[in-house]
Amino acid sequence: MRWLLEFEIMPELDAQTFLKKDVKDMRTTLEQRKKQYRAIYELLFGTPRIYKKDIWALLELNDRTVAKRLKEAFEDQYIIGPDIRKRSYSNLREYMYFVNCENPEIAYLEYREDKNKNIIYHSQMSGFCDLLIIAKEKIDVEGDIILEGPRSDYYTSYAPNHSWVRALEIMRKMIEEFDPRDYILRKYIQTHFDESVEWDEKYELLYKYFKYDLRKPFAPVMRKGVSGSKLYKFLEKLPETCTTATSYYPDTLLAYDHYLYMFETDYEDFLIDLFSELPPTTSFFKVSNKLFMSAHIAKTYVDISDLTTDISRHYISPLIVELLRKKIVKKKKHAIAMYFKGRSL
Repeated sequence: MRWLLEFEIMPELDAQTFLKKDVKDMRTTLEQRKKQYRAIYELLFGTPRIYKKDIWALLELNDRTVAKRLKEAFEDQYIIGPDIRKRSYSNLREYMYFVNCENPEIAYLEYREDKNKNIIYHSQMSGFCDLLIIAKEKIDVEGDIILEGPRSDYYTSYAPNHSWVRALEIMRKMIEEFDPRDYILRKYIQTHFDESVEWDEKYELLYKYFKYDLRKPFAPVMRKGVSGSKLYKFLEKLPETCTTATSYYPDTLLAYDHYLYMFETDYEDFLIDLFSELPPTTSFFKVSNKLFMSAHIAKTYVDISDLTTDISRHYISPLIVELLRKKIVKKKKHAIAMYFKGRSL
């Protein structure tokens, strides 16, 4: 992975050239722009800090158009990230709590107002739990704790470039053809609970700075007392210390409902391969022996009128029923995120 500077010097262009570019850009349809957002996502997924001039060259677009598409893609939330999350080393681990409580709205607001700096993220859920809390250290939690423990590393899918209908057809075929005798353990999800890694206050400062945007410029964080050598060492070691993810949402993030699935399974890597066929980015992690999937699903493909068992229909639910029938999944529960404090899991 290359670590590249954010700053670019744009060539001077005369007013007539700018005018021509603006007129041409006005003729670009939404469908054409979406293809450009997709192409940008693919480049960022492979090289998070890719030079803007390399994007110009690879997409065969001029500098002004690329700058505009980048701005649109991020502001409209077709693309999120690239962001980073700590791996599960003993000195970096984070704890997750899945909790039921009597008044989840009140509990959510109390946690929102809590000044406890150990709490990284919390969300009010509707489903198998009322609250999800992520903390840097073990904390006291009120309510009925369904599950708690350190989380694994995250695993994030590469969003495939196909439609929902095509995705569901591929998934249906994968389930129909699944044979446990052919299952291969790929170990997509890693844990490092018994290991430690080099980490100090400067690394923590850099982590917080880049956590939600790895493309940030270097200058602001270097003004906080981080040397160039420390910065580059942090970036060099980043694949070892953190996971990196660039997320893609073909119809923008707000077009989907955010589901959190909890699975008990002996075939976790098959499930990860299966649900990685969904068009938006999907993330996976484990707490204890449970596999969790954070998925963004379009309302169109969630059948709320009836629980159909016909897997030829283009809905998520029949596929999950078939996973249960074939005992690929032993147990499954899910919840929908209602409110949250913290930018993302």
